[in-house]
Parts: sequence; C-alpha cells; structure tokens
Amino acid sequence: MNTWLRLKIGFAVRVVVVAMTCGLASGVSAEELFQLRNGMTLRGSKAEIASLNANAFSAAAAGEIKLRPIWVIDDGLTRIYLHGNGMSAAPPVAVRDIEQSIEFWQPTPLGGKEISAIGSILGVSPFNEFGRRVMTVRGVDGSPMRLVQGITEINGRYARVQGLKGEKSYVWDMRLATSSLKSETLKSIFRRRMDWDNLDKRLEAVRFFMEAGRNGDAIDVLREAIDTFPEAAKMQRQVVVLIERQANQLLDEAKLRAESGQEDLALQILEQFPTDQLGRVTRLQVEDAKQKIRDSQRQAEALIAQLDGQIQQLKQAEDLQPIFTEIKQGLSSATMIRLSDYIRLGQSEAVPLENRVALAVAGWLLGSGSGEQNLTITISLVKVRDLVAEYLGTSDAGRRQAILAELQNLEGAEAEYVDRMLPLLTPALDWPEGAAHATIPGMYLVGDETEQLDQPPRPRYVVQLPPNYNPLREYPCVLALHPVRGTPVSEIDWWSGVYNEEMQARLGHASRYGFIVVAPLWTRDSQRDYEYSAREHERVLVSLRDAMRRSSIDADRIFIAGHGEGGAAAWDIAYSHPDLWAGMISISGEPAKTIAHYHPNAPYVPMYLVMGERDGAPTPLVRNGPIMDDYVKFKSDAMVVMYKGRGREFFYEEIHRLFEWMRLPSHVRKEAPDDIDAVTMRAGDNFFWWLELGAIKSDVAVDPLLWEQSERLRAASVSASIGSDNQIRIIQGPAEQFMVWLRPMRNVDMSKPLTIRYRSRRVMFDFDGSLETLLEDARRRADRKRPFWAGVAVP
Repeated sequence: MNTWLRLKIGFAVRVVVVAMTCGLASGVSAEELFQLRNGMTLRGSKAEIASLNANAFSAAAAGEIKLRPIWVIDDGLTRIYLHGNGMSAAPPVAVRDIEQSIEFWQPTPLGGKEISAIGSILGVSPFNEFGRRVMTVRGVDGSPMRLVQGITEINGRYARVQGLKGEKSYVWDMRLATSSLKSETLKSIFRRRMDWDNLDKRLEAVRFFMEAGRNGDAIDVLREAIDTFPEAAKMQRQVVVLIERQANQLLDEAKLRAESGQEDLALQILEQFPTDQLGRVTRLQVEDAKQKIRDSQRQAEALIAQLDGQIQQLKQAEDLQPIFTEIKQGLSSATMIRLSDYIRLGQSEAVPLENRVALAVAGWLLGSGSGEQNLTITISLVKVRDLVAEYLGTSDAGRRQAILAELQNLEGAEAEYVDRMLPLLTPALDWPEGAAHATIPGMYLVGDETEQLDQPPRPRYVVQLPPNYNPLREYPCVLALHPVRGTPVSEIDWWSGVYNEEMQARLGHASRYGFIVVAPLWTRDSQRDYEYSAREHERVLVSLRDAMRRSSIDADRIFIAGHGEGGAAAWDIAYSHPDLWAGMISISGEPAKTIAHYHPNAPYVPMYLVMGERDGAPTPLVRNGPIMDDYVKFKSDAMVVMYKGRGREFFYEEIHRLFEWMRLPSHVRKEAPDDIDAVTMRAGDNFFWWLELGAIKSDVAVDPLLWEQSERLRAASVSASIGSDNQIRIIQGPAEQFMVWLRPMRNVDMSKPLTIRYRSRRVMFDFDGSLETLLEDARRRADRKRPFWAGVAVP
C-alpha cells in the first residue's frame, strides 16, 4: 500500500472515530433518545424548564411560572436547549447508559472560590501523564489567572476536568469531549494512573476505547495485554472482532466519500482494503461498495456508446457532435439523473430514434423529466444554452443586449426552458488570474486589494473546494465568518482542516462531506467588534455571490456560520436576509442591537447556537437568555448547545454534530412563502423572498453606529400575501414604494394576468415572455435556482 493511501486510510479511521463520539449524549440517570422533527436524534437525560432566561428560573421556582416548554437534554458534556413540543417528533425512547466512567483521584480543593464565569483563554498546556494541565485565563480585572486542572473522570464521551489545589484554590468543573484528547495522551494517563500490571485494568482501558469508537487504540491495548498476560491469550478472538469494527468504520468512510462526490478516493480506499483480515460478511460489503461505484461508471460508458451509435444514424449527426462530446466528457454518477428519461426510453423501439436522441440532449440541458422529444428544438436549445451562459459571464452591457436580440430569434428561447437550464450550467466565471493558491489544491484567494470606503464593497474572500471537485455537481456551502482578530484562512482551516503537506490535502470535515467553504473578509482594518452595519452585510453578500459565479454552490444549501464576532454577524445577517439560507450557526456569538428585534424572522431559518455556559460575566443565560428565549419558539427549528463549565471557545469537538445537522434533508432553503410575515429596521434589510422594499422610512431605519442615540428602537412589520387567482396583496411595510418579483410559484401562474394590490391601489401585470429580467436577475444575484422572471413596481 503506498504511503499516501495508507495515511489517507489511517485518517479515515480517525475521523470516523470522531464521528462516533461527538454528538452522543450521556445521562445522569437513564438515557433516552430524542427524535426531532428536523430529522436529528439526540441522546441524554431530559429536564424541563420555563425559559432560557435565567431570571425566569427563580420565578419558576417560586411557583410563578407553571409552563415548562423548554427541554434541556443533558449528555454529560453539553446541555442542549430546545422547544420540546415544537421540536420533538416522537416520545423519547429509553436506551442503555454510557459505559461506567474511569475515575482518577486528583487533589481537588475542599473549598475555595468558585469559577462562575470565564474570561478569554490565554493559553493551555497539554495534559501530562497524571492527567493535569495548566490553563491561563483573563480574570475579571483583566489580569491573567493561572489555573491548574486535572481529569477526575473519563468515559467514551467526555472527560470531567476540575480545578486542583494551588496557592489559590478554585472550584471549577468543566467537561471536554473525549474525542478532543489525543490517543497518546490518554494511553500515557492510563499507564500512569491505572494499575497497568492488572489485567482487569487493562481490559477496562480496552472497553473505554471501544465505547469511544477508537477501535485502533482498543486493538493496540488489547494486543499489548495479550503479550503481557498469558491468561489473556484466549482474547485473541476479541482482536478479530475489533478489527471487524475498525473495518466497518473505514467502509462507512469510503461510502461517505462516494456520496460526497469523491468516488476516485472511495474506490482507492476500497481497493486497498485489508480483506484478508476480515470476515466473509465484511468482505462482501466491501465488494458490493466497489461494485456500486464500478456499475455507475459502466452504466455511463454504456449510455455514451448507445447514444453515439444512435446519433450516427441521424442526418443531424454533425450538428449533434459538439453536445455529444460534452455529454461524453461530463456524464458521471452526479449527472446521470439528467438522462433519466433517456435511460428509461433510450432502447424503446416504440419511440422514434430521433425522439430518443432528443430526450438525451434535452435531459442534459434541462434536467430530469424534461420530456422534450423534438430534436429540432433540442438542437436549438444548445445554442440558447450557450448564449445564456455567455450572458451570465460577460461584463459587456452591449454584448448582453446583443445576446437578448439573438435569443428572440431562436426556437426554445423561452423563460420556462431557460429557468430549467440555469441550475445545470457550469459556473459563469473563471477564477481570477493569480487567485489559485500556489500549493494547496482547490484553494483560491480572491480580491487582495485594499477596500475603498467611498466605493461599494468588492469581493474579498478565500474559498476551499472539496476533493475531486466537479463543476457539473452541486455542492453545499458553509459561508464562514471569522472573528475580528481572526482571518478568512483560519476559517478555512477550521472547517476544511489544516492542509497536510505529506498527503497534499485538507482532511477536515468539509472535505469529507463535500462542502465548499467560502470565508469572506468582512471586517475593515483595526475593527474591534461587529458593528451591525449594512456595509458589513454587503461585504459578506458580494463575496458570496462572486463565489457562486465561480464555483458550483447549491443555492438551496448555503449555511452561514461564524465564530466570536463572526458568530454575531452570522446571526444578524441570517435573520436580516432570511430568504437566502438553509441554516445559521453561531459559535460563541454575542447577540446585540438588531438581533434582539429580528426574532419574528426566526421560523424561516434553522438556528444552531454553540457556547460555553460560563462565557463571561454575567453568564449567557443571564445576559442573553431573553434574546435566546425569543428565538427558541414553537415554530422555530432552533437548538442552543452549551458546553458545561466552558468559557468563550470555538468548540471544534462540536464539528461532527454541526455537519450532521447541515446534512439533514430538512435543512435546505425553504420555498418562498405565500405569506410574508417579517420585520426590518435597517437600511439594506429590504428584500424578503419576492417582495423588495424601497427606501425604508426614516422613522424606522436605525443607524447601528448611532444605536445608543436612537429615540425609537422598534422593528417594523413587513407583510404581504399571495392569494388565489393570481392575486397578490402588499399589506404593510415601512416604505412608500415596493417591487414585487415574480416567477412560477405555488399560487403564481405566469401564463395568466396578475393583480397586485397595495392599499387602494391596483397594478395589473401580464408577463410578455421577455428573458431580460430573468437573465439579469440570475447574473446579478447569482442565484440560478430561483431567478425572477419579472419585476413589478408598486405603486
């Protein structure tokens, strides 16, 4: 096995270990499984409380509050807060508790000052063989505090870390994910703190590693025990069992890579599988996985050969040659679905040959279910598609007008056809010259010029594409916002993994799961906090749209996320522009200003908050509980994850559960609602699905930089609805003018006249079939999945 692949397989086992330990739950009593309506499953013990507002806890204890809608699911490592009735999909199911913890004596103080809040972490030493470390944090007065900690309890899910005696003793109980501790560190602690000459203690360590999903470590410790203790020889069969478990982890990793569009890597892993050490069932599973990938490749080859033979029989063969070459080069498991009609009818003698070829070409251009069998139209559609792609990619306004004129004379240049072909186009723009990173594949740095504050923001961001990137495949995206003292590159490293020089790849979770990560530079020089400004929003959105023009980002699966101040920015931007996102993730973000007012927009965007329960003074539930309460409501898909005893950190151990959450089928951008019910209070927060507001009234719009001086701090309602019979009503909004954007929707039929009403005014509209608005909207907003066909000004 070559070195690259051996390292790759070793990493695959290791990351699956993380996947099996992060996101599980532990209970102080019997554990339960909780199935949520978004599709996620949580594990832990449940408590019910009245509110996330800590001030409400005392009211509930005094009997003033009887309703307890908030569930707290405690897994020993974290407490997860959610709305029980709103989020629960089924009654909890009792499950086996986690394996008994291993306990270590440490010199914990009998008394002392309790650490109730934690400032910034200035430094952390590694754990030594005694399970102790030194953490330096910033105290309340700003001076550094040196705290000695020790592991007192550990199981497959978490380690309990407590403050130890010192010159000053502090009472502090915090939890770390076991997955965050290195194997060598754990083995060193076990050898030192456990009776390593006792076979039972060795086997206790084996059980620990098995519970943690670290089967490789369990094999190492067990083999060492068999070599040391003659009576353990009979346990050789358990080694075989553990090898099988490890192999299943690797098999799951290969399947994940294949599902994420990395079939070449998946096949390499499967080809090098150590099948001689595995049982019959596992060997068959490996062969089945390889066969599935190869069958897809063979099917593509067979389809190409079949289509080639059929085209050669047609008089239009020469005209079809360019599109056939394109299909031949691009057909894969990711694009096979486009030819579903042709796969079904391509060999049917009941369908004329010309019609079957038309199904293949139309499917390639328009997608599955196009049903177009007129070959003349499909050949014309190739020209239409090429002109549409050119329109999206040119900055020459004159050329765009010329393209529109050409399209008027082409058969098939209709809005319905163009709307279907837009999502299947390759990205409209190439990466700028010099943007590619010199040594890291798939990494691009766009816009290194200094921002001119008197000009609109220009794209400035870093992007990392996943392995085996294919521009014909759609990829989910994390739009990652850095903290003010961080950088876009640090966000790429967090989500996609630090680049491994030896393996020449990033090995993080975004790479594993096939996500594109876009990290905008959203701050200006010397900025110290998130300022809630419209310009910051523009920096983020202009960078995202540029990345969408240059890479195959799935517009329905964009998740905005951030750390620290970037977490606050992600929270604010998500609910200021709720029509854009599949979900929002804020890690240690501090809500303020508009966030406190935008909770009516929360039901439209799933929310995932991560923080330490002792992050600053007063703690988050005291400081921000009322705001979180407003977001964690019955209609909202919202979770608040608090790490026990922890302060302001970036919580890398949460990353597996974050990707599990993002990959849920329910977490895609919601369809445009018939009824818009949102709020706004800032210039720039004026676009809500199909309704755009003109200038927001001065008595509503608040300048965030003058927040404290504002006399009126109240969000204004934006309300509109689509009724039956193509009737649209603008009910209210803090503007004098509106633009209603139209495309085929549930109750909008573009082939019939529409009526738009606002107060006593009525505007009638008939779509004339023009492509100009459709193409211009796709070019400007870079959303090729939901381009608007027309815009109507009201009044």
